[in-house]
Amino acid sequence: MDYLLTDKGRDNLESLLKGRSLYAFDFDGTLAKIVPDPSAARLGRSVRFWLEALAKRAPTAVISGRSLEDLRPRIGTTVPDLIGNHGSEGPHVVQEAMQQVRETCHGWLRLLTDRFQAELAQSGVLVETKSYSFSFHYRTVDRRDEARALISRIVASLSPSPRIVLGKSVVNVMPPSMWHKGTALLECMRRLGCTTALYVGDDETDEDVFGLGDHHILTVRIGKKNASSARFFLKRQTEITQVLRLLVEGCG
Repeated sequence: MDYLLTDKGRDNLESLLKGRSLYAFDFDGTLAKIVPDPSAARLGRSVRFWLEALAKRAPTAVISGRSLEDLRPRIGTTVPDLIGNHGSEGPHVVQEAMQQVRETCHGWLRLLTDRFQAELAQSGVLVETKSYSFSFHYRTVDRRDEARALISRIVASLSPSPRIVLGKSVVNVMPPSMWHKGTALLECMRRLGCTTALYVGDDETDEDVFGLGDHHILTVRIGKKNASSARFFLKRQTEITQVLRLLVEGCG
């Protein structure tokens, strides 16, 4: 992985500006800082300013694990292309498929309520229900090993077997689906007529984009990780402001 804010990284960013490119970003840990309480995550003032400025000049998208209902008020109306639930929710997904995913999640929710509600409350694990997926948060839990063991038992009991993506002190659980962040990004590029793209993310859920290995997509990870498939990295989340500003100034 190479550091993005170097001459080599800037050259790659500038090459995107020469054609019709999509600029896409994860939300938590990328556009917004990671916070103990997921409901408290917000865009910083400078990030919001430069993100909105970019969206006025070029195709821009946010691809998040959050539901669209949760994501929209955090982003606002300036960025029209929002994709939620790790790629399973958005304009690219037909209603029949979304209904099937939603019904699966409703069945899982009944199981959680009937069999595991007391244990979850006692453990301190926060269950975030998003209609099309679940996230088990244990960032603030004291007995983290016990929390992870409980989550593993719950996940093993779900039917049909879910797709699991690990994040930072969170386990994301999704019904089997052809859609993930990678396929959603490709469809967004197709729909918007973009031949190239930038994607910036920060954890395992973003490896679905990084792992595409598509040379038309410039992939950037927040935080260097040798096992990641991303081509470039940023040292810290706060550097996203500089990237947005470089893009806006390059767009003219």
